[in-house]
Amino acid sequence: MTSIFVAATVPSYAEEQLRVHLGSLATLPVAVPAAFAGEPAHPSPQLSHALGELNTTKPPSSKKLASILNELTHPLPAGEVRSAATLEADAAAEAEIITRAVSVIWAQVMQAFVDGSLQLEEDRVWWDMSLNSRSGVLVYFVQSLPERLWHAVKDSLQSKKSFSVTNVKADWHNLRVPSLKSLFRPLHDASAVLSSQLTSFQSPLELTRREMQGNKAALGRARDKSASRIGQLAEQGPHWALQAVSTSETSTVTPADLMAEATRLYGVLCSVLDVPTPVASQATSSRRRPSAPPSPSAVATPTTLLALLNTYIPQSKQKLSSTLQIYGRPSVLTRLWFPFLFAPPALYWAVSAVVRNKDWVKEQVVNAKETIKGFVVQWIWEPIESIAKTMRGGGEGLDVAPETVKADQESLERMVVDLGRDYYHLSGPQLETLKTQVKKGDMESVLKVYEQELQHPLRNALTGQLIRTLLIQVQKTKTDLSRALLQLDHLLRSQQLTFAFVGVAPSVLVVWALWGWLRGIMRGENRGKGRRRRYFNGLREVERLLIESPEDNSRMSDRDRGTLIVSVSGLRTWAAGITSTRREGFLDDLRMVEDPVLGRDDKLRVVERIYRCWGVDGRGTGA
Repeated sequence: MTSIFVAATVPSYAEEQLRVHLGSLATLPVAVPAAFAGEPAHPSPQLSHALGELNTTKPPSSKKLASILNELTHPLPAGEVRSAATLEADAAAEAEIITRAVSVIWAQVMQAFVDGSLQLEEDRVWWDMSLNSRSGVLVYFVQSLPERLWHAVKDSLQSKKSFSVTNVKADWHNLRVPSLKSLFRPLHDASAVLSSQLTSFQSPLELTRREMQGNKAALGRARDKSASRIGQLAEQGPHWALQAVSTSETSTVTPADLMAEATRLYGVLCSVLDVPTPVASQATSSRRRPSAPPSPSAVATPTTLLALLNTYIPQSKQKLSSTLQIYGRPSVLTRLWFPFLFAPPALYWAVSAVVRNKDWVKEQVVNAKETIKGFVVQWIWEPIESIAKTMRGGGEGLDVAPETVKADQESLERMVVDLGRDYYHLSGPQLETLKTQVKKGDMESVLKVYEQELQHPLRNALTGQLIRTLLIQVQKTKTDLSRALLQLDHLLRSQQLTFAFVGVAPSVLVVWALWGWLRGIMRGENRGKGRRRRYFNGLREVERLLIESPEDNSRMSDRDRGTLIVSVSGLRTWAAGITSTRREGFLDDLRMVEDPVLGRDDKLRVVERIYRCWGVDGRGTGA
């Protein structure tokens, strides 16, 4: 089971798809030219090393893949003679390297866009919750006011032509109060004149609300654009099946077929990353033309793939970061500076209170220490020790010996027999019958004597059998009490283990509650109501997309397909907090929603099953 101190890793959609594509690629039968079928040939050591690095179980990282591709751009040693069979082996190895590399890059681009879309959606939801809150607009205005004033003052100072470090003091004295227009960002999708006019007569809170709505709309547009690219990547991703790659009538593929599919996939990546791709006049290998420029072309080569890794993917991530920086939620410092204002006086008050009452504080610390120690010793250690002792040799009872009960019973029998001999003048079999009656608990003969003696109590107490019968009844009571204690002792010994577990039950409940509380703290803010709300909203978004989508998956737009993948990826991230015993079942349901083979109605039934099995708020997952 995953430790609570280490976040569980859930495979992403891109990682699972990459694993499937690489597995399909490994099973493709690559044809060997008939002219070189009997001639042994091996690719160059450089290609063999690169192919070995890409054939590992775990796909290479972006940095490692860039290093592999960079090695392939180096020219071959001058003067080395290569046979035709060796050149064919080099071509086959290079084709497999290119196909694997472009598949890995496809997965990295897909993952980058999915992560970016999740961040955009998270910030968009934050703006939406702030707008729906009663005091959200006012809180954001107060939080962002120092930053607004700083930017307004800085822009005012920098707008002066004579501004320099030496005359900052003079410019500061001549600085005017910033106008309301300078404190707010221009309205989205509005001209400068209209934005200025609206700013002149609207209140600061209304301008703040419009700014928040504009940020939310900008993040929504960026998310939709990113989702469209995700849908395009998913729809036009790698197709390494034999029927999709092979162009010959035989059940094999050639290196040219692999390169054609790799070039198609490279074109999809260029389209998604906004890479200009001039049509190449001839699809030549970069190893035969090592001096080719690094500018992108329409052919997938180590050089062009390296350009994607080193230039265009970082540029795409930078665009996402810029969008989040401009329109995303405020920084942590901006959100918390106002509460931090109260931290110094609160800290001063707390320290002063501790200093004034240091004796009381010390006493409370000692009491807390003793309480914890007493709880651990008396409610945890001693009950557990008692359970172990009981299981090892039995626990302690009432220490009532059976011999004591037997002796009391025999004494009672002798006393009644003597009374029968002296008072009733019984002998022989009659005394044996009386003894048997006493064993069964029948004291009728003694009680009759007692009733007769009570008619003259004073006289019979001195000269009769009254005192004797009273003492016999006392012995009878003692015998009954000993017998009851012996039975109670047997009962306690038989239930000793049950009582021991009952004694340790309160401490188990306290420790279990404390453990759950600590586990919730270690897992962070994703627990509790916020986590359940995230599950509920994510599943509702998936269901909404499926309801609005056409019945035929092939007619689903790239944006809707990408939004569906992003929503399911959010649930994948959410699944990291599920116990490992149930996580795989939940992920199987998510994979069925992502499966392009299933129709819309089938996916809606899967969503219904998720609601039925895992609950409306995810409690069925054990989260």
